[in-house]
Amino acid sequence: MIKKYKSNEKGIALMAVLWVLVILIALATEFAYSMKMEVNTTRNYKENAESYYLSKAGINLALAELFKAARFHSIHEEHGWVIGNILPVSTETQLPFTTTTQDRNEQKIIIQDFDIVNRTNIELKNGTVTYTIQDENGKISINSANKNTLNKLLEFSGVEDKIEQNTISDSILDWIDADKNHRLNGAEDDYYRKQNPPYFAKNGKIETFDELLKIHGMTKEILYGSKDKVDEDKKYKGIINHLTIYKIPTVNPNTASKEVLDVLFEPEQVNTILKNIYSKGFHSNTLSNFFRIKSTGKITGSSTEHSVEVVVEKSVTDGKPKMVIHYWNDNALSS
Repeated sequence: MIKKYKSNEKGIALMAVLWVLVILIALATEFAYSMKMEVNTTRNYKENAESYYLSKAGINLALAELFKAARFHSIHEEHGWVIGNILPVSTETQLPFTTTTQDRNEQKIIIQDFDIVNRTNIELKNGTVTYTIQDENGKISINSANKNTLNKLLEFSGVEDKIEQNTISDSILDWIDADKNHRLNGAEDDYYRKQNPPYFAKNGKIETFDELLKIHGMTKEILYGSKDKVDEDKKYKGIINHLTIYKIPTVNPNTASKEVLDVLFEPEQVNTILKNIYSKGFHSNTLSNFFRIKSTGKITGSSTEHSVEVVVEKSVTDGKPKMVIHYWNDNALSS
């Protein structure tokens, strides 16, 4: 009996040791997994911070471009957004872009209209920076557009019915103006208070595009475009890409889309503008003052990236340029 008890004690001890080993292995595995998660979290945080500051570096590169004195701003078919160089006072001095003809005694001066700037995959420290500059002056200001312009833009979007056009355009103008009197086809508080839930007309400038969806007659399809390709009769192109909420002094024909040009100019003028842009990269010496910058920083060898989007206004006082930031988004969606 004594030998049997001793044998049982040995078996129990062995089982206890095995259970202790199992527990230790489980703890070690959990510890290793936790440490791996901590390392990955730390690395992701580090790379996200690095990519964020890379994207901010791209914003500063764009601002450095915008601070430059310019003759015009335009969108070139091949090189994208460009800044026109200031013409020199005299061309008698040898310039960096001077060429010589076959006759060495005769020089042919060629003035470069704009510089070609690389804004894609710029190497910087442990990653790359890519940034874009979009011209807000190439769009129609929703807060200063007149009824005729709004109707033409709505017609372009696919709103063919004249009454529907007038309803939306009058309602937009009523939403912006300070008074409580609605236009012939417009809407004020008496209409909006009957909605569910009820609300009031803003009687102030539009600050976000989603705000337009509160205005009488406006729909998501008209604003953003219709995704329904089954019913072609109700397909809308959308107007949001041709609008800006900023009060621009004038539309820049060099940077405006053909759709915006068709709304604002006669067909002959549109053809002339597009012909000039195609042949020489710009139509007129028109400057813009509102710019949307989007910058994306990427870490080399990693999928981590971060995008920042800003809107800046440029002004010049006593020959000195100044930038005012109107919008800053630290977490813009990557395009």
